Amino acid sequence: DFRHDDKALTSRTHLVSYSLLKLKGGRANSMSIQDYYADLDELFGEIKAETKKGKIDELLSEADEIVGQIKIEIASITNPNEKKEALSKTSSYEKKIQAYKRKALLGPQDDSADGGQKLSSVDKSKQGLAKLNGAREMLAETEEVGTKVLSDLAIQKEVIKRSTKTMKETNQELSMAQKLANKMSRWWRA
Repeated sequence: DFRHDDKALTSRTHLVSYSLLKLKGGRANSMSIQDYYADLDELFGEIKAETKKGKIDELLSEADEIVGQIKIEIASITNPNEKKEALSKTSSYEKKIQAYKRKALLGPQDDSADGGQKLSSVDKSKQGLAKLNGAREMLAETEEVGTKVLSDLAIQKEVIKRSTKTMKETNQELSMAQKLANKMSRWWRA
């Protein structure tokens, strides 16, 4: 989608322009923080509309970068009231990013059941329990794979030890053969 690429380009342009301003020794004006906030608002709109988890993660990563740039800009604010206000607003954006990350990790929290009725707390608990059980199963599978990998590594370690021992023995035998060949060549030369 061309519009999406244009928004991402605009956001990255703000990051680059800020970095260039700092490199040239210039001072970014207070408007640049507002531009970053506008970029974050655009990103949040894109995140709400996006359905692909990978793209959502990418957008959230970009939002984290923008918040980092805002924090750098806040460090240069000398007015305590402006600084406090900027920190507060940035904190709210960070909380929003964390909420989106949580939502991306756990999946959408659907508050409506079929027919548009609100879910009861029991239904919500059941959904939460089902997600927890799914995560527990995934953890058990991961643990099983980890155990198998450790077992394979232990076997490979033994193979490497045997190979090293065989190589050392071969080196010793080659060394003895070299010495014997040297003695024989001296005997034949004499």
